[in-house]
Amino acid sequence: MSDSPQLLRTGIFSVNTWIISLCRNKVIVIDPAACRFSRDRSKITGRLLESRLDCVAVVLTHSHFDHITGISEIKACFPDSVTAIHENEFNELRNPVGPINSFCIEGFGIPELEKTLQEQPPADIPLKEGDSLAVLCPDSADRELLDSLSEWKVMHTPGHSPGSICIYNKSRKQLVSGDTIFDGTWGRTDLYGGNDADMKASLARLRREIPAGTEVFPGHDSCFIM
Repeated sequence: MSDSPQLLRTGIFSVNTWIISLCRNKVIVIDPAACRFSRDRSKITGRLLESRLDCVAVVLTHSHFDHITGISEIKACFPDSVTAIHENEFNELRNPVGPINSFCIEGFGIPELEKTLQEQPPADIPLKEGDSLAVLCPDSADRELLDSLSEWKVMHTPGHSPGSICIYNKSRKQLVSGDTIFDGTWGRTDLYGGNDADMKASLARLRREIPAGTEVFPGHDSCFIM
């Protein structure tokens, strides 16, 4: 399997869902949104099964509704997989829906999505700044899997939301940026929990710490080179 993330566009807003290769047939899925509501519920799991891939974890760049509605489909297909999100938004995945998504579905005028959000399982693992993704499998004896996970590091980049993260792989020169940064622009800060000052600080940090030539895989639109 290629080291380059596989792209699927899923959910009601065609969010970028990334399938990240680890070792052998092991993968993680970033921001799954395929569900019954958007009429693409098997888009991710179908790809994984067709390619004989084993999803060990779902990693969420943040908890906005358009990035999370496919978690339950993956868990049904891969019951041993875990879901991870930054600790600042860990409690957003719950029933009833947390305040960030309550604000969003009201503001976007899609109250009928609430049932789908309520069907999503709670997160298993809270992520924090500086974590390697080896925290996804703390009890694993699979050294190859842990080594491949440890190459991916969590960068807490608030602004779009309080728990927005990027995950960075220095050796691959790859950054999965969620809705923090896009090609020539950045994520909106006017939703519940967004903060313009935090966003400016996060963007400055990315410019300072991520080397030129890094390939960026954002939550929407096309990938680009920093």
